[in-house]
Amino acid sequence: MVQSNFAKMNLKQIFITFAFSFIFWMCSNNEPTAELLEAFGTPPVVNKITSQEFLEQGEAIFEDGEDIEKTVSSERIFYVQKPIYAEIKNGKLRIFNAMACHFKEVNLWLTMPEMRDTLLLMKFEEIPGFYELNMDSPLKMGEKIYSSKSGQPIRTNNFALLAPSQFELHLECKDTAFNMLKSIKMKTKVQMGKYGHGNWGLMTPNAARYYATSVINMAVMFSSDIFRDSLMNYKGSIHGNDGATEIDREALLKAILNKNKLLFGVVTGPGIAGLGGGESLGVREEEMPGFFYQNRVNISCNWILHVWIHEFGHALGYGHSSSLCYGSVPDEIVPNVYRYMMKNKMLPYIINPFKHYNDYNPDNHNTDKSNTEL
Repeated sequence: MVQSNFAKMNLKQIFITFAFSFIFWMCSNNEPTAELLEAFGTPPVVNKITSQEFLEQGEAIFEDGEDIEKTVSSERIFYVQKPIYAEIKNGKLRIFNAMACHFKEVNLWLTMPEMRDTLLLMKFEEIPGFYELNMDSPLKMGEKIYSSKSGQPIRTNNFALLAPSQFELHLECKDTAFNMLKSIKMKTKVQMGKYGHGNWGLMTPNAARYYATSVINMAVMFSSDIFRDSLMNYKGSIHGNDGATEIDREALLKAILNKNKLLFGVVTGPGIAGLGGGESLGVREEEMPGFFYQNRVNISCNWILHVWIHEFGHALGYGHSSSLCYGSVPDEIVPNVYRYMMKNKMLPYIINPFKHYNDYNPDNHNTDKSNTEL
């Protein structure tokens, strides 16, 4: 006997379907009138979290002294296009910020396929850099009235029954660095690796902070039209592992933007500047401040960019005979584009975000790289 689709649905599915088919919409383009608000019973109320409440209810991430297992935990994984995000699971709201930026006046919005509008769930006075918050979900049982993008009040029922797959959350902020994230086309998942063997040292919170910031700058750069144009219009050779055959540049850009995962590590071996291959990528921790301007004056990024791209080339499957490890890409294309975008404030991080490193002087480090292995 063939059962109907309705008969196959369990009671909970029927209830959820019924509950959310009765979202009451006010579709007028006009501002809600007093009579309209009175018809809803009460005006929309938005949960607001102050900066102090966020600090008290959350905790810092990649903080000096934290347990290494926390630093490398899967809970700290993020995607380069979404280093700050919100999620609701098991009745809890989590706000995760893997950026070194403090974002002020941040709104949390919810949308779902059945909606013709987007609901304002919460407002945050400030989300601090390198911080996460775990608190009770703002989705509640019973009837609730929300503000919306359209400016109209929306009455909902039993939103706490929504499964995570039934809705999407997104954060909104007017901060310049926050809005630069929208340009990122790179899809890479980022995690800090523990390592601690051979020429790999153990991950440190300081290195994790530098990887989290530098990889966002690199992702914005790789996603830019400037990088694309520089790659496609480069007059010299961009060749593969045989040292001669030209690489399909469109395919190379696609491989960069679609790199699945990077597992960062700290390189400590004597005479070793970086290591890379597969998901792994590591550079020496003391070189990392070179990604940024120090005190708005000095930037010494060519060497660290060469090492990073060299190891990234290995992670993309290229060897030492290719232009990804030596030559055009690490020594000309990337440094030229990165420096241009830094100078014109087109990257999220320009000045070193870690102030105690702004006295960094590259002259204090080994500048003779001739015998350094990559």
